Amino acid sequence: MKIILLILVNRDHNSEIMTKFAVYWVRTAGRFFLRKKDGDSSYDETDGDSSYDKTDGDSSYARRQEIHLTQNRAHHFFLRKNIKTTMIERLLTVTLLSLASLCCWAGEVTVTWSASSQGYSNGQKLDGASSSIDPLTTVSFAQNGGSNPPTYYDSGLSVRIYGGGSLTVSGSNMVKIVLGFGEGDKTNEIRANSGSYNSGSWSGNANEVVFSVEGTSGHRRISSVEVTYVVADGVLSAPTLTAPYTFWSKTTETPNSTVTITPVTAGSTVYYTTDGSEPTLESDMITEATEVRISGTTTVKAKSVMGGQESETVSATYTLGRTVNSIAEFKQIGEGSEARLYLSDSQNARVLYTKGNETYLRDKSGAICLYLSPELYNPKPAHNQHVAGWIIGRFHDFNGLPEFVATSNTTTNHILFAEPVSEPATRPEEIDAEEFGAYYADWVLLKDLDVTADESGITLEKEGFSFELYNKFELADGSYILPETGSVVNVSGIATPYGGKDEVVPVIIDGYAPVEVVKEPTAIVGVSADETSGTASFYTIAGQRVSHPSKGLYIVNGKKVFIK
Repeated sequence: MKIILLILVNRDHNSEIMTKFAVYWVRTAGRFFLRKKDGDSSYDETDGDSSYDKTDGDSSYARRQEIHLTQNRAHHFFLRKNIKTTMIERLLTVTLLSLASLCCWAGEVTVTWSASSQGYSNGQKLDGASSSIDPLTTVSFAQNGGSNPPTYYDSGLSVRIYGGGSLTVSGSNMVKIVLGFGEGDKTNEIRANSGSYNSGSWSGNANEVVFSVEGTSGHRRISSVEVTYVVADGVLSAPTLTAPYTFWSKTTETPNSTVTITPVTAGSTVYYTTDGSEPTLESDMITEATEVRISGTTTVKAKSVMGGQESETVSATYTLGRTVNSIAEFKQIGEGSEARLYLSDSQNARVLYTKGNETYLRDKSGAICLYLSPELYNPKPAHNQHVAGWIIGRFHDFNGLPEFVATSNTTTNHILFAEPVSEPATRPEEIDAEEFGAYYADWVLLKDLDVTADESGITLEKEGFSFELYNKFELADGSYILPETGSVVNVSGIATPYGGKDEVVPVIIDGYAPVEVVKEPTAIVGVSADETSGTASFYTIAGQRVSHPSKGLYIVNGKKVFIK
């Protein structure tokens, strides 16, 4: 028994089955089985049909019976055509085609690159430039040691590769490359680094071929590159999907975005779903790179089909980003989480203070530090500005300080910083000492704090709560009062935590003083009368002894003395 099966795979992914051979096999096999079972010698080679022989006796038969079949319908072919078969022949036919669908496929694929379709501008330099013909094949240009870089010209619609330059074609299992030359082409010799090259045609088997233009002057004009490569038996690559990402709506309409699905194996068909289900031959299909619109959080799955084979299924999930409508909500999204912070006019969000990368922002719900590069703003925010719109970023807890930090999705194009129209100027929030931790990143006012000043710094205390006065923003000396030990003060500044301590960072806003002394000290620690000399000693407010005091305020015998 002789079995002859011919399956030709073309770029339209249809299997072309030569009916004459298949029917001949079925009839031959059918006779064999019938004889074996029944011993029926009357079942002869023609099956009682004198018009049917091995050559069919009809040169038009093959033309009439050649039919292109899609993979998922191929097994119905003989049952649907008007071909005289017995039941056993039909069963054998179905078996044959089922086995054929499981066979490995192989074929040559030819793709073409055209210089005029690349979008090059006239005179565009292409040294180091590359261009994809399909997902497997690229062409690239290099000047190397040539006199001029490869350059595209509208004249001749070609890329001129000057002497010393080269064209590289990269792919997989390439067996033939044909170079097309533009009008006015020169005569420089072209050499290939492998295979056989002659008069624009290369043959061989390679994954990369470098065509070098010989000479120190002159050039060749490459208008097209035609590449033929072999798709190996059983090699069917899965399609590629856009890398997973998070997206947000740009308006109040239903948010949507796109995903690009790209076949990798030329000639394959990609079936895909957007509901997370496994794709089948009944799913939506594409045969070339296609943008697919998605809405909301979506899982896309896709697989390639060709010659009865299926690739593995690839999957990616695209996430609709979270939107929050206040600073308090943003601070609840969790460390490292990304969200869009939307501030409506009704939130009355305002800029409290800005310095370097830090912009402190307050709305009705709370405050946060926008830790963003100044280059993101145009112009940079200023105190008291009204803030409305939205901005995407990530929440970060910096030693307890709530921060809004940038991500790859951060832009200030959709948020407005503007002078307030009717709102009163911002002022610090007056809080009790025990409330301090709830106001991190806000501009606060604490009243009636006891002061202890020493070499380690200035400590403010009230009702068992302790705060450090820390000049983080490096305000100039003399720009505000440094409180003395024993004094009682009101202090305003940005509430920040650091190193397990609570700190008040003084800021000067609209002339608002960060330190107000409400009670002067009655004595200064460590300063007393110089009993040994019998004369009084003078000390500055900071506790430094002065031998020859001039005009100013001093401590003498534990009391303040002003010298005019």
